[in-house]
Amino acid sequence: MSGRIALPAALLGALLAGLVVIGACALLLLFNFARATENLAVGGGIIAGIGTASAAPAPAAAGQADIPPLYLALYRQAGARFGLDWAVLAGIGRVECDHGRDPAPSCTVEGQLNPAGAGGPAQFLVSTWRRYGISATGQGTPDMWQPADAIFSMANYLRAAGAPGDYQQAIYAYNHAWWYVAEVIAWARRYRAEFAPTRGPAP
Repeated sequence: MSGRIALPAALLGALLAGLVVIGACALLLLFNFARATENLAVGGGIIAGIGTASAAPAPAAAGQADIPPLYLALYRQAGARFGLDWAVLAGIGRVECDHGRDPAPSCTVEGQLNPAGAGGPAQFLVSTWRRYGISATGQGTPDMWQPADAIFSMANYLRAAGAPGDYQQAIYAYNHAWWYVAEVIAWARRYRAEFAPTRGPAP
């Protein structure tokens, strides 16, 4: 009789243990799904999901004062997605088109290019855009005059050019001039005092 009682008890214990494991797995899947949904949010969700970049240092007072909120959120989002320092992205955005405030047509008018053939807030050459331009949401055709697409594509390009291992070489690849590298880094330092390049400019 004791054997007949022990068998159901063992089965019940195994069943309970299995339910605990299944429940834990379900919670883990729900957590990962929620994180993925936040990171892939469309439209305004790119901005609202700035919490995904919360581990990155907050901008200094100079950064908050100079960078428009929309652009600041996009720099931090793009930095978080590509594992880059958002302040470097902001430095490039400042030098190229003053975070979208430069009145030059190539910065603000869809389809307009500067004499070098570049356009949009990140001043991409058309040939470079075809290779590195991406949609910030992962949907639709990338548009280099849209701030979100331009900034995420900037991060994509820097990552392909060697950042974060060597920011200065990556910035130099973005624009082949050491004065440009120095200016971008100066703005990055102003926006986030903790920033320090991994390697100095070539002599």
